[in-house]
Amino acid sequence: MLIEQLENNIDFTSSEVQIANYILEHTLEIVELTADELGKRSFTSKATVLRFCKKLGISSYNEFRRKLELEIVEKERLIQILEKEPFNKNSSVKEIVNIIPSVYDKSITNTKMTLNYSSLNRVINKLKKADKIDIYGQGITYSCATAAMFKFLSIGIECSAQTGINEHYIMATKKHENRVAIIVSFTGGNPSMIKTAKYLKGVGTYIIGIGGAESDNLKKECNEYIEVYSKQLIMSMEVLTPFISITYVFDLLFSALLVSDFDNNLKYALDVIDYEKEK
Repeated sequence: MLIEQLENNIDFTSSEVQIANYILEHTLEIVELTADELGKRSFTSKATVLRFCKKLGISSYNEFRRKLELEIVEKERLIQILEKEPFNKNSSVKEIVNIIPSVYDKSITNTKMTLNYSSLNRVINKLKKADKIDIYGQGITYSCATAAMFKFLSIGIECSAQTGINEHYIMATKKHENRVAIIVSFTGGNPSMIKTAKYLKGVGTYIIGIGGAESDNLKKECNEYIEVYSKQLIMSMEVLTPFISITYVFDLLFSALLVSDFDNNLKYALDVIDYEKEK
């Protein structure tokens, strides 16, 4: 990185240090200055500026200005992203405890605002009639799929979690005419999930997508697509918002299915309680 080289001042002469310091203190105006103007303002010379560029591994002063401008833009973008991060290196445990609920709330509220209730009702009605539900995810989204699978199984819905295409499994269980696949992607553009969707679509499976709106490639392959809130963050926080949003959508579907057969699910729950008492 050019700015990092200027900041480190490694093996710079006193004149080069003057040039570097002037650039760092007046970064935004440098892209408008000629080599001669920079030399005068840093109390050096045009020749010193040109030699300095070559020492930095840059062939010309114009190339130096171009690279510096690109780094300024990128640095500003990074600063803007960091300003949106809920935490920073000085965040205390107490601050984190107070901030996390707001992160959850924002993820859920923004996902709720994007919900299409007509589409959601169609999805719920399709899941009610399903003989088998297969949930597909990869990496962290597979953990979302696994958690949802256990919830659906707890109310008697046949369900599995898959990490990708399993042709033998799909063909072996093809007897399930009302088979539904739920495919999860943080961005909506995961190549593996798109490939899975295309294969399932080819064998006549009804596909529900849950994911972000950064790409519409997965959405194109789905019968229905539930969009979730996904905020651009860095570090590990970029995982948190879509994870919360996807979990929220699965909990909506689970709750709707539980309510749709409320009396039987209540009976099953009471039977479990009675069984545990007798043990």
